Amino acid sequence: MNVDRYLSTLPRGVMSGDDVSLPDNAVRRLLDFSGLEPGETFCHLGCGSGYAMQVASEYGARLCGIDSDKSRVAEARRLLGGADIRVGDVRDCPLPQADVVLFWFADPAVTHLMPQRLAGLEEGTRIITIWGPLPGCLPDEVRFPFVKSVLPLKMAPDMRSQIRAVFGVPCVSYATAWEFAERYTRALQPENSQNDRFLTILQALTIWYSARSLDLTCEDSVPESVSTYTTIMRNFFGVDFGHRDT
Repeated sequence: MNVDRYLSTLPRGVMSGDDVSLPDNAVRRLLDFSGLEPGETFCHLGCGSGYAMQVASEYGARLCGIDSDKSRVAEARRLLGGADIRVGDVRDCPLPQADVVLFWFADPAVTHLMPQRLAGLEEGTRIITIWGPLPGCLPDEVRFPFVKSVLPLKMAPDMRSQIRAVFGVPCVSYATAWEFAERYTRALQPENSQNDRFLTILQALTIWYSARSLDLTCEDSVPESVSTYTTIMRNFFGVDFGHRDT
């Protein structure tokens, strides 16, 4: 199967962010990056059972969250007492005003609606996403894998500009792809995870081939390491990136 098909086989909750909990240190790094201050409002879209909001409460923040799963909202309400936690679909429910909004979804049916929806919040609102900025937007600051966009959103003229802004380089080498893949894996995986190597290879190849499809790779041909890992992923895991050239 190709890599898009492989990703589609992952549980829907993993792709949407609903069933994935960030490790404690990742939440704190994310909140530090956001600049969350005491008295500000932190809103988690797709909040699940409220763990990220619980950590945000330690920063002295007011809390709000939205999730489509009633049982998870009930859990979050039990955990966080009087926090403003609502049942709703982020694609069409009213979005509360907040100083910092955490938005971590990978489902295109959700993500492509959000730039317009989030643009309705107050100027200066900080939107924190993971891996990349909102579709079609340029980030204001990147501490990969965390990305900050500040309202009003800055629109990207094209995907090439967006990738350059995220990675901070004019072209993406495989060394860059691997470095950023490691940052992603280390940030989001629990310590001593057994899947680190596999996920790093998968993410590095995804980054590099995505850049190559836009003519943004530094290499003129496929590096030997990329070719080797591509063959391993295809032959041993059935994941095909659709490239056999060397």
